[in-house]
Amino acid sequence: MHLNEEQREWLTLAMVPGIGSTHFIRLLARFRTPGNVLTASQGALAEVIRPALAKQIVGYAEVVDLDEQERRMTECDAGLITMNDTLYPARLGEIYDPPLVLFTRGELLEVDEVSVAIVGTRRATPYGIRMAEKLGRELAARGITVVSGMATGIDSAAHRGALEAGGRTIAILGNGVDVVYPKHNAELMQAIIQQGCTLSQFPMGYEPHKGHFPQRNRIMSGMTLGTVVVQAPARSGALITANTAAEQGREVFAVPGEVGVNASEGPHALIREGAKLVETVEDILVELNLPAEVRVAPSSPEPASPTGDQSQPQQTTPVAPAQTPAVKALSSPEQDVLSVLAPNGSFVDEIAAASRVSISEALSALTILELKGLVRQFSGKRFAPR
Repeated sequence: MHLNEEQREWLTLAMVPGIGSTHFIRLLARFRTPGNVLTASQGALAEVIRPALAKQIVGYAEVVDLDEQERRMTECDAGLITMNDTLYPARLGEIYDPPLVLFTRGELLEVDEVSVAIVGTRRATPYGIRMAEKLGRELAARGITVVSGMATGIDSAAHRGALEAGGRTIAILGNGVDVVYPKHNAELMQAIIQQGCTLSQFPMGYEPHKGHFPQRNRIMSGMTLGTVVVQAPARSGALITANTAAEQGREVFAVPGEVGVNASEGPHALIREGAKLVETVEDILVELNLPAEVRVAPSSPEPASPTGDQSQPQQTTPVAPAQTPAVKALSSPEQDVLSVLAPNGSFVDEIAAASRVSISEALSALTILELKGLVRQFSGKRFAPR
């Protein structure tokens, strides 16, 4: 993408260290445009902001490599949305110290104003993954944009659910939009770009850093109608997002889990503090008071009941896989292994015993099933059907 002159001026000033929205707005009130700020004298700037920051602005060429930013944007077809752009999320502009510019890949549309964030732990249980996918899928099926952070676990599941429904989803990143993090989500990132967009306040080339994620989280909560926490331990970035949402005047929702499970502690604490309990997507829609046409329930199964901790999953009776063409094409050992998997996940030794094969044969079959997209692997070598 080639930036126009106004975008170049906005981006240049926004990238000067120490310039936040408060200083930026104060400067615009005095000088009217970022271009006028960049050409103002140090003395004139010092009448509005502290002298050290005025000096930084005057010497912006030493700290801002605009050509490099534009080169990187062109390479990955990234876009730039400034605070004065009509595409800048209106709700985000209302929060304290909103980001001055947003980098995007894909398209940010007006319909994305009706959006809900789904967040949670990276170490999700099969139940958490199913619930995040289900909520993402059913929200997207109603035309509601699903927003999350593209992290492993709950975030990725929420994005996948929205993509499966053919709806829109937005990934808010804690790094530049030209950086894939985590690396194994490269394919998911491309799908999100095709069916929504990735978005970041961080310049091109910025690598992920723990200090970036609280800033990423406040964008997620700030641009959405509400935030749903699916699973999160007592100390979790998802809870920070929920607390930020409450501070921003947004709705907070939480999905209950099984008592005594680490990943249930965060949602249960939120519910005790007044978050809205979510069992179905209807709980979200009614609380947000969305139009009746949005609240037309698509045909989908009821959510599964909470299961046990990821280290000790509650075993349930395996359900025979539907005889789709993909399943019919499997070898007999692969079909046997697939047929014994419990919905909540089974360990390799349990799978081998139930299908009467060796552990190595079970692993071989599971690897093929995973490559064919019929099986999902969780931590601890636990496998469940997709």
